[in-house]
Amino acid sequence: MILQRTNLLQIDGQPLPVPTETADIQYTDVESDDSGADEMGVYHREVLRSGVLSCTLTYGYLDNEDCAYLLGLLQGKTTFAFTCPVASTAADVTQTTTRTCYCANRGAALQRLKSGVWRDMTLKIQEC
Repeated sequence: MILQRTNLLQIDGQPLPVPTETADIQYTDVESDDSGADEMGVYHREVLRSGVLSCTLTYGYLDNEDCAYLLGLLQGKTTFAFTCPVASTAADVTQTTTRTCYCANRGAALQRLKSGVWRDMTLKIQEC
């Protein structure tokens, strides 16, 4: 294990390694197919859900142990409890939110076969 783990990012209560690149956290609206511009060019929104969490965690490098730990947390799970930080008025990031999510995509490139160094791992986590 080479990366420090943080309780600000968790899967099912297990701390994740601190991303070496980014933790891109976004909240988006899910709109109905009926949303769109009318014949006058006026846009009409029919929001089905607001503030849906999506998070992309990017690791520039991982050792074999960290990679196995991350993938093991997702093994055989269609959904899981995902905890991530939220912005607040505090000086430090300490507040979190936990939502039911799934991992839409994950993968890494094996950089060094013998030493087990992985690079460019990305986890794309999406709220259910």
